[in-house]
Amino acid sequence: MTAPTLVTCPAPGAGPLLEVIDILLQEALLAGRQTAAMAYRGPEAPSAEYRRRRNRILLALTLAAEEEIGLRFAADLPFVVSAPAVQEGAPFAGYTAQWPQLTPSQWISELFVRWKSYGPGEDTAEDESQEDAEGRRAALTDRLLRAALWYCVATDAQDAVPEAVRLIVELAATGQAMNASAAGDAVALLLRAAGEETPSARDLTRVFTRDVPASPEQWVTGPLYWPTEPAPALGRSAQRAANWMLAFVHARLDRVRAAHDFDTWVSALAEVTCAAVTCRGGLRQAVVRLPLGLKTVCAQFEELHADFPSLWVALEIRGMGAALDYSRDVEKKFRALGDTTGRRFARERALLPESLRNTSEPSAVWLRPSWRTATALVDPWPALRRVDDPSAYQTTPITEKELWAHLGQGPRSPDLPALSEMLDRYPWLHFAHGLRAEALADEGDAGPALSALVPALVLAPEQPGGWALLARLLDRRRHTAATGAALRICRTVERMRDRLHER
Repeated sequence: MTAPTLVTCPAPGAGPLLEVIDILLQEALLAGRQTAAMAYRGPEAPSAEYRRRRNRILLALTLAAEEEIGLRFAADLPFVVSAPAVQEGAPFAGYTAQWPQLTPSQWISELFVRWKSYGPGEDTAEDESQEDAEGRRAALTDRLLRAALWYCVATDAQDAVPEAVRLIVELAATGQAMNASAAGDAVALLLRAAGEETPSARDLTRVFTRDVPASPEQWVTGPLYWPTEPAPALGRSAQRAANWMLAFVHARLDRVRAAHDFDTWVSALAEVTCAAVTCRGGLRQAVVRLPLGLKTVCAQFEELHADFPSLWVALEIRGMGAALDYSRDVEKKFRALGDTTGRRFARERALLPESLRNTSEPSAVWLRPSWRTATALVDPWPALRRVDDPSAYQTTPITEKELWAHLGQGPRSPDLPALSEMLDRYPWLHFAHGLRAEALADEGDAGPALSALVPALVLAPEQPGGWALLARLLDRRRHTAATGAALRICRTVERMRDRLHER
C-alpha cells in the first residue's frame, strides 16, 4: 500500500480505505484534466454516464468515511462551489487548507455539478451547437471570475490580480475548470482590469461589479461587467501575474520530464497542457500587443498543446514506441534548425523524460496505464476487460456476479499462480485482484491481502463483495472504526447498485 496524499483521518487501520478514496480522487482529477486537454481535439473523453457512475460511488465512499472515521483533506486543493452558502462567510472558492470545513464529499459533489453545467454535455461534441458551446464557455468564465474575486475579497488579498489568476490557473491545472479556454478567458479579463497601479481586492472587484457585493446572493446573481477591450500594456500587478504563470507552467513541465512511469507522466502531461492553454489564452487576450518575450512563450505553449493529442494518438495506435518516435521526430527538426546539443529541444518541447527518450526498449512501467489510471484514460471497460485466456479462471465461479458473491462469502481459495499470471497481462481485471486478495487472506496474513484488495476496490468500488472482504480483514486486525466504515460502505453500494446508471 502507498500513503494517501489527498485525504487523511484519525482512525487506526483506515489506510486501505483512505488509499482507495485517494486514488479515486486522483482519477477524478485526471479525468477532468484529460477532458479539458483533449477539448475539440482527437480522442473522446470519458463519457458523461461513466463520470456520473464513478462520481456517485466516490460521493458515497467519502460521505461514509467522513461520518464514520472523520475523513478530511490532507492536501491544499483549490476549489470553487456552485454558489456560496446562504450564511455570510461560507466559502465560495479558495483552498482546502484555508477552509477545512469543506469536506471531500462536498468537493466531489461540486465537481460533478460543474461537469454537468460547464463540461461536455450528454451528447457528443459534434451534436452540440456552436451557440451551446459558447454559452457553456461564457458561463464557466463568469463562474470562475466571481469565485476568484470573492476569494480575493474574503482573504483581503493585498496584490489581488496575481492571487485571482493563481486560483483560476490552479483550478484548470487540477482538472476542475472543465474548459481550459474558458479559464483563459477569465485570466485575460483579470489582466485587462489590472490597470497600471496595484489594485486591492476591493478595487479589482469594483472594476467588474461597480461595487463590492454585500451578500452571497449578490456575488452569484449580481451583474458582472467585463472589460471589452484589451489593455494597452500589462500593468505592474498583471506583469507579476504573468511572471507567476510562466513559472507555474515551467515547473509543471519539469514534473513531466521527471516522471518515473506512465501514470505519473500522463497525469503531469495533462496538467501542464491545461495550465498552458489557460495561461496562453489569458496572455494573448489581455493586451493589444504582447511583448516579444511573452509572444515567444505563448507560441511554445501552443506547441505543447498541439503535442498533447499527437502524443496520445501515437500511444493509442502503437503504444509508447510511437510516442517516442514522435518525440524524436520533433527533436530532429530542432537539430536541423541548429540545436546541435539538443538543449533547446529539452528546454522548450521535450515532453518525455530524457532517460526514456534515450532508451531503445522502454521498461514495463512505461508501456501502458496501470490499474491506478486506466479507468480515467480509457472509456472505460470494453478494451480493458478483454480476456484472451478464460482457462486461467477455471477454478472460479462462472459469471462476474457470482465472482463477487464468492468474494464476499469466501467459501474457497482461488488459484493464486493463475491469478498472478493473468494480472501480469491484464492488471485492470478487478475480480482477479479481488480473488487474489481472498486467497492471500486465506493464508492468514491480512497485510498482503489488504494490499491486493485495494486495486479491486479502485477498479470496481460498486461491488459490495470487495467491501465485505475489507471489513473482514480489518476486523481481523481489530480496527473497529475502520471496520464499521467498510461495512457501511458495503451496505450503501449494495443498495445503490441499481441506481448507478440513472440519469
